[in-house]
Amino acid sequence: MSGLLDKAKAAKESEEAPKEAAPEPVKAESPAEPLFVSEATSGSPDTATKLSLGGWVIILLGAILSLQGGAWGFAVVSIVVVLGIGAIVQADRMRGSVSKPKLYASLVVAMLVAVGPYVVIMVFPSTANIAITDISIDEANDELDFAIRGSFSSVTVEIQSGDEVLWTGSADMPNELKRFNVPINDFFDGNTESYDGTVLKTYTVVATSSNGITVEQDVNSKYLSRQATHGGVQFTPYVALNNNGDGAESTYEGVRVQAYVGMFAEGEKAMDDGVHSYASSNQRQFVGQQTYTLTISQQGSSTAYSHPVVTIDGDVAKWTSDYSGAKSSDTAVAFVPLSGTAVDNDGFEYIEEEQFYDQDGCYDFTLSITNLNLGEDYSNTFNVTNSWYFSWYSSDTDKRNSYPTC
Repeated sequence: MSGLLDKAKAAKESEEAPKEAAPEPVKAESPAEPLFVSEATSGSPDTATKLSLGGWVIILLGAILSLQGGAWGFAVVSIVVVLGIGAIVQADRMRGSVSKPKLYASLVVAMLVAVGPYVVIMVFPSTANIAITDISIDEANDELDFAIRGSFSSVTVEIQSGDEVLWTGSADMPNELKRFNVPINDFFDGNTESYDGTVLKTYTVVATSSNGITVEQDVNSKYLSRQATHGGVQFTPYVALNNNGDGAESTYEGVRVQAYVGMFAEGEKAMDDGVHSYASSNQRQFVGQQTYTLTISQQGSSTAYSHPVVTIDGDVAKWTSDYSGAKSSDTAVAFVPLSGTAVDNDGFEYIEEEQFYDQDGCYDFTLSITNLNLGEDYSNTFNVTNSWYFSWYSSDTDKRNSYPTC
């Protein structure tokens, strides 16, 4: 009986004991919001990326300058390289996590790209680090101009023709660039081309650097065909028609004159009616330094007309007209129209009849030509005479209107 009472009491105590609360489920927390939002989420490169790209662009600029060899100093290339590398390093710092192996590899590549060509040129010299450039003629000063470029301390220069050395000079190279201005009369040794463009000889500029490298450059043959060897004259009569009520009457007022100085074949000559054979040939522009005068005189007479002195300066002929003052003409047109002492009804200057005409007869049109600034052996003077017969006082109309050579 007592056993049953103990079991009942134990069951009652268990029902009265407080029940433990069940553990509450853990709620999922939302992830913490970031402290900042990267600019990369906007779709455009962030500042660090832009800076890194800019650094590599600067490095490429350094490579371009380095390829120029002596054209740019090592200091300039170095400054560009430092700027580029600095930009790359700063970009890595901005990213907050600098990978030293990666950074060092980038710096080595940058150095090789930027200064590698410069180092190769300096350590293994070649003709790439000396050059002859900018060859031209300075007409104002009658000089052959050219430049030597390269990374060396000094240079020796020669102007040669074939195996003959015509001129020698030297200079220091403090800025890796030296310009030479050589008077033409210091080395000129004859025309490089004939009248038809055939090359007769070649002038060559030869430069040797202080590190033993030699380069050479031929001068354009058109630059040094400057010695005039021929000349010619043409004229057209100026005839005025007067009507005094008895019919038209022709009056021979004078002549318009043209002259050419330069080069042409030996067979070219004056022809009937005041023309020159070269005018119908393949005329060639002449460029040089000359002066010439034109005189018109009757054979056997002291009466003569002298045109003002004409100066050829490069490809331009200049003079001062007795009638209109300063004049000039491009020598691209071979026969240059010269001035006179009056102007005709068409506005062209002509030489008046009383200035040179005495009586019917043979008249000489003489050019006295002087080559200038070509050295002692080539600055010569020579005369060219073209002659025609004038019959302005003849009663024969056909004779008055014809001008045969004489």
